[in-house]
Amino acid sequence: MLRRMIIGCALLVASTARADVELKNDGFVSGGQATFQTGFVVGEAGAVRFVAPGAGRQLTKIQLLFGGAATTQNLTIKVFDDTAGTDVPGAELFMSDFALTGADNAMQELDLTSANVFVPQQFRVALYFQHAGAPTIASDSDSSIAADKNYIYAGSWRRSSALGLTGDWVIRAFVSDATPAPDAGPGTGTFCDTNADCSGRRYCDVDHHACIFDCQDNTECPNGGQCNAIGQCEGGGGGDDGGCQTTNGTLGGLLLAMVGLLVALRRRGS
Repeated sequence: MLRRMIIGCALLVASTARADVELKNDGFVSGGQATFQTGFVVGEAGAVRFVAPGAGRQLTKIQLLFGGAATTQNLTIKVFDDTAGTDVPGAELFMSDFALTGADNAMQELDLTSANVFVPQQFRVALYFQHAGAPTIASDSDSSIAADKNYIYAGSWRRSSALGLTGDWVIRAFVSDATPAPDAGPGTGTFCDTNADCSGRRYCDVDHHACIFDCQDNTECPNGGQCNAIGQCEGGGGGDDGGCQTTNGTLGGLLLAMVGLLVALRRRGS
């Protein structure tokens, strides 16, 4: 059951020089009223559907109003593919825990740049609670709500409006102002669903929806292996698993380390 705490907020928001695109559904402005929803318990979540200018943008940061108490609590942030547009989101793209200290007059900012999260045009950001009550997320108080963009998870996904919420969650996403240059190298993560979405010698890492490669020519493959058309080593004899070798800091080794880091971030807290 949602419980509400209504306060007036004059927000302090750090500026950024990066030319990101802000995505939001809420109409909250500094000095206005916000409603902190204190009825969340452990395992429940508030979530927002966003629509980016195009697919393949990098999700650089999330901002949210998180207050009602000044204690520090952990939240689990998950990002989902929401292309289907149903109440239940699609594949999980990212997961990580963040420790936030509640503040009534400052937006919290979560920097995701180093996580290399690339999103489809329509995606969902969900904040899962590891505690009950405040500090908590807020909704705006302008008496309007985008019914198809505000959600609550409490054992199942429901539209916030169906549970009596009358405001949009004050949760905002920032994406890069352009898609990455196609296949500019490892870590650029050109968005993909299948290998056919990747050009050059690259294949689709379906877990992260990003085009990657292990090799770009035969010299990077051990034991006489061949670098195939999608950047994977094939063949090669004896004493090796057929994967690509890494010498002098080659790009293949750097990419594998980055993918390992992403997997660890997504699985942390599971």
